[in-house]
Amino acid sequence: MGDDHLCNIEGIGIVRVKMADGIVRELKEVRYVPQLKRNLILVGALEVLGLVISIRDSVLKMIKG
Repeated sequence: MGDDHLCNIEGIGIVRVKMADGIVRELKEVRYVPQLKRNLILVGALEVLGLVISIRDSVLKMIKG
């Protein structure tokens, strides 16, 4: 966090996200941190899983394969 305080992870699980095209995707090993006020997706963690990430004109694209 920006104030250098540690936050506890209270759970790890799966989150389902409905995309704009109606397809439901799953994000696995998502950490639940109740102290955070915003949801965060670490782009680096997705790249490690083999996704290609591109950001252009405020649009994030994640491509696998």
